[in-house]
Amino acid sequence: MRDGQKVTHRRSHYRPMIRVFSLGLLVFLGCDQPTPSIPPQQVFASKLLGAGIASDDPWAQAHLLLAFSADSRLEEARDRWSAWIEDLDSSIPLHGEDGERGEQHPHLLLRTGAWVLPSTHPRLVERVQSALASIRSPSHWKQINDLAWLVEAAAVLKLPATTATADADLQGLAATLLDALETSDQLVQRCVDDGVERPDGSADPSQSGTWAYTCGGFHLLSALVESVEAGYLVGADRQRVVDRLLLLARRIPWELQFRVAQEQRAVSAGISPRRAARHAVLARMKLAGHGLDVLGRSRAVGVLTLEQAAKAAQSCRNASKQIIARFLMEVDPQGLLLSPQTEAVDPQTWERAFGDGCHLLRGLAVWYSVSQK
Repeated sequence: MRDGQKVTHRRSHYRPMIRVFSLGLLVFLGCDQPTPSIPPQQVFASKLLGAGIASDDPWAQAHLLLAFSADSRLEEARDRWSAWIEDLDSSIPLHGEDGERGEQHPHLLLRTGAWVLPSTHPRLVERVQSALASIRSPSHWKQINDLAWLVEAAAVLKLPATTATADADLQGLAATLLDALETSDQLVQRCVDDGVERPDGSADPSQSGTWAYTCGGFHLLSALVESVEAGYLVGADRQRVVDRLLLLARRIPWELQFRVAQEQRAVSAGISPRRAARHAVLARMKLAGHGLDVLGRSRAVGVLTLEQAAKAAQSCRNASKQIIARFLMEVDPQGLLLSPQTEAVDPQTWERAFGDGCHLLRGLAVWYSVSQK
């Protein structure tokens, strides 16, 4: 995109689900309940919105658009995203290239566009089809990791399962993601069932299981849920996705508690309580936000029943209240973590706080939209 380039579109074309996400977020934030003091959730959302608007980082804007899908203050950001999609030569630099911060995976531009731009956008489908046509079946787990964003973009746009890739088709890519998750989840199951120590996620899936994948595998799970909805995974494969989600529903409460115990062990070992709290709060923020998003979408598209998802979702909702309160009062009482100064000098910490904060708000809104039906 060139400086000053702007493509406009009518917000009335936005998908109804996006409006529901935003309505749910507004109600959750308590904006319709006049009170003498501002609720913590609303303070948290305001801080995230301000930090995202102040940042010119495309990665940050992607998270901002997903968390505040229909907020009128993000018209310029939506127009910018629309222009990037329309420019067939545009891309977001990957993290670390040319010293710039950008996206972490090659298809964040398309996945974000699929969720927040009108499905009638003149170039969006074309760009996703073009990206798929250049993709060969992955031979390495990191390639599988990166594919989650592209497969989800295609599924949200409901591209046909037969859409061609360089050597197969879209349905084959979705099946590859499922095969990989099924294998890596074997370690997750041993942790949950047998008390095997949870790995830190720094190694490959053979050693770290599903935690090797970005955000503990939640992006793979998200892509698979949307692939079921789009008809890429049917019959026995659909049931295999259900099995992955049922394990996730057991994993989430277990892992939320694991983070609490980990914080206590860190303090006992002499780690600064504030440092231990920051790590635990941000880790639980990632888990609760992504968990509610995946569980909510699983309910919305009928992959899981309410009974199957409710316990894990409730644990995420309960944790979210603690997370937001601790973030504001204990982890970042002076509001420095989301400041432009922290973004400049400690971008990794800023990204954790901002990105996972946005995921938490989106997850809460997604689950709320389902719970109202």
